Amino acid sequence: MKRRAIWLSVVLMLVGILPSGIVAGELDLLVNELVEKGVISPGRAQEILILSEEEMRTQLAKAEVSTLPKWIQTFNLKGDFRLRDQWEQREGGDARNRARYRFRLGGEAEVVSGLNIGFGLASGAADPRSTNQTFENSFETKAIMLDYAYARYSAANWLTLTGGKIGAGSVFWMPSDYLWDTDITVEGLAAGLKMKNLFLNTGYYFVDEIKDDKDPAMILIQPGINLVKEGAFSSNLGMTYYQFGHVKDATLDHAKWSNTYYKDVDNVKHLSGNYKVVSMGGDLQVYNVLLPAIGMFCEYNRNIAADSLQNGFTVGFFGGYDKIKDKNQWQIKYSYRNVEKDSWLDIFPDSDAYGGMTGIGGSEIVFQYGLMKNVILGVDYYRIENLSGTRVPEQIVQVDFQFKF
Repeated sequence: MKRRAIWLSVVLMLVGILPSGIVAGELDLLVNELVEKGVISPGRAQEILILSEEEMRTQLAKAEVSTLPKWIQTFNLKGDFRLRDQWEQREGGDARNRARYRFRLGGEAEVVSGLNIGFGLASGAADPRSTNQTFENSFETKAIMLDYAYARYSAANWLTLTGGKIGAGSVFWMPSDYLWDTDITVEGLAAGLKMKNLFLNTGYYFVDEIKDDKDPAMILIQPGINLVKEGAFSSNLGMTYYQFGHVKDATLDHAKWSNTYYKDVDNVKHLSGNYKVVSMGGDLQVYNVLLPAIGMFCEYNRNIAADSLQNGFTVGFFGGYDKIKDKNQWQIKYSYRNVEKDSWLDIFPDSDAYGGMTGIGGSEIVFQYGLMKNVILGVDYYRIENLSGTRVPEQIVQVDFQFKF
């Protein structure tokens, strides 16, 4: 009877009073000592440890462990690693084959209720449109860069404020990647409003900083609507206005110089025109009709500040699973894009589509298959050509193995 009372008190201490000051290592030592002294059996000891671990996990999820700072208890860490073989060739040129990899690691923690700090590290270099590294240069060590770092405050259930270096897709909606490469992280301030099915994304983003106080910048306003019927369909419709300031006559970093430009007396390139761009887009996903998911998307944009070569569009569809998360899940997607020369700044588009240039058009086909949970095989094929002069098609084939954690 005495031993039973001791055992019950141990259970109460481990399960009920656990957060008050006893850490996991001390629990193991205490339970082992009770087993050695014959107070409890090894089986009972295992039950106690399982109970204590379950209770600890529950209280960590609720941030109720008094001996640990709250931000540690709410800290989320995620990442992925990708191996790629890439073959590419422009018509009339030599073929090129590269073995590449990508590594990304990010986390987010709640500082106080409603205020979160996030960060991400990634392989790559200074190029904002690529986190790839090529296997080269006699096994040299590779760079890890700050991919994003932000503070996000949920001021109300309908208002979110974000500042810092932020994944573009987390602060405004993008139905496709023909305007925005998915690796781009914008820098500035953003506000997102959402009431029922309506949303409004706004932001002020710094493109560059220069000495004469004519900093290139981007203002974004994006109203839209999101419609969802659980298990049946989901859809987004939106319109976006981008106003770029001080880009005319500017020399922008990472430009492909496929926009209209001129050269000064020192042979330095400068953009010739302004960019005020309106885009309209939509997507639709229908679930459990013939396939687990069937979807389509489209987007059109126009640079209203340009006199010609000012339009762009993309259209595409997919079938299979909406997202690849587990073994034997699959998806195939096709898209066509056409981006005229001055319809969009050439520092932003998908870098795999003719090097990220404007003045291009062509197709992309993507196939993904889940080899096992969080392990995905992907094959991505591009056939893109320039739209002016003698058209020179480029083909790219990318074979990826991606591991998520």
